[in-house]
Amino acid sequence: MKNMNFQVNLQGVIDLLSNHLYSEPGVFIRELLQNGVDAVTARKRLGHTFDEAVKVEIYSSHNISFTDNGCGLTEDEIDQFLARIGGSTKRDDQDSADDFIGQFGVGLLSCFVVSEEIVLITRSALEDDALEWRGKPDGTYSIKKLKRQVPIGTTVYLKAKPEFEEYFEYYRVSELLEKYGQYLPTTIMLVEDKFERTINESKPPWLLDKPEAMAYVEGITYNKPLDIIPLTSLIGGVNGIAHILPYAVSLQDEKKHRVYLKNMLLSDRMNNILPPWAFFVNGIINTNSLRPTASREAFQENDLFFAVRDELGECIKRYLIELADRDPDLFRRIVLIHYASIKTMAVEDDELYALFVRHLRFETSYGELTMAEILRDHKELLVTPTLDEYRQVARVARAQELMVINGGYVHDLDLVRKVTELDEDIKVDILNTLEFANQFEELDLEDKLTAQPFIDQSNALLEDFQCRALVRWFEPADIPVLYNTNQDVNFFRLAEESEQQANALFADVVRVIKDDLYDVPYAKLCFNYNNPMVRKAMEARDPHLRKASIELFYTQALLLGNHPMGPAELRMMNDSLLQFMNRGLDGAEVNR
Repeated sequence: MKNMNFQVNLQGVIDLLSNHLYSEPGVFIRELLQNGVDAVTARKRLGHTFDEAVKVEIYSSHNISFTDNGCGLTEDEIDQFLARIGGSTKRDDQDSADDFIGQFGVGLLSCFVVSEEIVLITRSALEDDALEWRGKPDGTYSIKKLKRQVPIGTTVYLKAKPEFEEYFEYYRVSELLEKYGQYLPTTIMLVEDKFERTINESKPPWLLDKPEAMAYVEGITYNKPLDIIPLTSLIGGVNGIAHILPYAVSLQDEKKHRVYLKNMLLSDRMNNILPPWAFFVNGIINTNSLRPTASREAFQENDLFFAVRDELGECIKRYLIELADRDPDLFRRIVLIHYASIKTMAVEDDELYALFVRHLRFETSYGELTMAEILRDHKELLVTPTLDEYRQVARVARAQELMVINGGYVHDLDLVRKVTELDEDIKVDILNTLEFANQFEELDLEDKLTAQPFIDQSNALLEDFQCRALVRWFEPADIPVLYNTNQDVNFFRLAEESEQQANALFADVVRVIKDDLYDVPYAKLCFNYNNPMVRKAMEARDPHLRKASIELFYTQALLLGNHPMGPAELRMMNDSLLQFMNRGLDGAEVNR
């Protein structure tokens, strides 16, 4: 018997494995499965004919064994494979590397996380000697030849550390074997007290037809998916499915793609195997070509990885393009459920924009419409940067047969501005609300002369409120006045209020901003000469009555447009209302 030491600080490696490399202690099950399946693969490459199997047996006192009838190990291979971290025998034949799940030769050491000793009995398919290898976490190990004969293959024996006994219980071992090895081609047997069952009897989800896949996903997620998208990548040897989530998800939510390497589960929480824009699906994917990281819980992010991810993204895009024609109702459901996130991604991805924008809905002066409905009848579009600006013009815009779109909701402004990329005949302009009234019909000379005293009086009254008046003829006639402002006007008014209320130092700062950055901007109050009440007010000879009319028109326009009113404007509204009430009551008959 030979007593030797590992060629590494093993205790440090065990700490690295348990606290940093592996996500949970139960991965030792996966590592032993991987080693057993790889050993079977290696023996098949030798041309041997046998009933390939990996048997996991649970004993009393929290002992467990993993047995495979694979190629086994020679003494030289034990020294090379088990004593040198990272020195895997599978590296000797690079041409055949893709036949194996593992690549690093550290998997067996994961057993030290849950066990104080690893005992390995092996017989190589190339030699007759049976060997026993015992390793301990203090860095020592021994090798001895056995006098008894054993079958070709390898058996690993483990006894649980007290704090990890749960991982040696039947229910937990069974759960982990199913999790990692349910779809492996090699038969996986679980045995306890002569009770034996086969773990991997299921058909992999990537080989199911659509109805079977729908039922499978519903069974594991308890939600029926909207649809199933087949995924393939020739360069990555990928087959899989993506199931469309039937509920809205945030772009920040953790993605939970289930990914297999050569039919063994690598991770059920991989977040980067599909493009970031594919937030509305979860994938179940098997690959034969991508390289795992040392933990075998993710893939190396090399050129091949990103090429595969792009190819899988193309599968999803092609499906959506075909679905829009084949099943428009389902396509609309997908858009409706994932609306907010689709808008976000469409802004950033030109292909997704072209795919989705015609199906996105926008608030317009003609009601809520999809972009397809908007473009069907209009090639010239106006869009407002804010919700407040849209509200100022929406009702009047339709009467002028103008298509005005509310760009005040998240991403809507950018989505509308990009629509020119779909068709060079489409024109999109940002609506300048202060110039909006200029397109209304002007008055003839006689009417201008009639209205001018009223406009002059309005300008004098509204100067302190940074508002100037004009008069136009527009539809609908029941709107007497239209108040238009923009962000510059609102900022300037806010700055003035701050200047009046702030201390001297802050007031000086506000004054500098006002004086240096802006010419004084003015809101516009457009009187509708088409409105009978406006006509009467303009023709009134009593200047006090005209003043009250102007004040009431102005404050009512602020209320109807959801504009904030300061103390002076509130007083103005109350005074003008009381004046009209007094006039009305003075002229009314009094009951005695």
